[in-house]
Amino acid sequence: MKRIKIFLPVAIFSGMIFLAASCSEDENVPQQSDLDKAIEEYAQIKANPAFIEFSVPVDNPGPPFYARIADIGLERLFLENVSVVAIPMMRQLECIDPEFNLLDFFHVPNAFFCPLTVTGRGLIEPNSPPDRFPEIAYLESNNMPFWFVNRQDLYAAIEDGVLTLNDLEALNPKKGVASRYVEYNKPRTEEDHLLVIEAEGRIAATNENFELKLASRNKRTQSPEIRIW
Repeated sequence: MKRIKIFLPVAIFSGMIFLAASCSEDENVPQQSDLDKAIEEYAQIKANPAFIEFSVPVDNPGPPFYARIADIGLERLFLENVSVVAIPMMRQLECIDPEFNLLDFFHVPNAFFCPLTVTGRGLIEPNSPPDRFPEIAYLESNNMPFWFVNRQDLYAAIEDGVLTLNDLEALNPKKGVASRYVEYNKPRTEEDHLLVIEAEGRIAATNENFELKLASRNKRTQSPEIRIW
């Protein structure tokens, strides 16, 4: 019995050392980022012979909208935190239809005639109809206009359900340029949705930097981390 009493504390102490060592090893293992996971998912789908890869804009005109901001039915797709809404401008500002309600998001075919601020690739089934979304796509840019507006002011401005480019200008947005923008998107269904965005850049007028990170599997909720400093 005495030997057992001596052995138990030793065993417990040894176990604690083993667990501490295991935890320490786990902490040293690099955690895979959401962007890395999205890149890996793209590669896995690309390996499936049921899909072919296309390039944007050479093979595909890209997303049929001007800016990543929308209020469609039950989907209010704002990249927002408690005080700021970030708006990536997916097509060149000079040719955005000034009368178009940006909250309607899709502007077909008009948006296709406005040059993109991004390039990328996507995966889709062969012989898919022109209006079919890709299974997955990525877009990237090193020179993307990025506007930031006060959240409260924006919500007041859209009480009538309309937001034009002139309306946005009236909100005195901070206008930045993302020197790095990466987006992975699986847009087809709620069940298999994915939207990962990483962006960073500078707001020249205020001498500030910005950073945005988003990882969402919920098509109706987009809650990014937004830093401006």
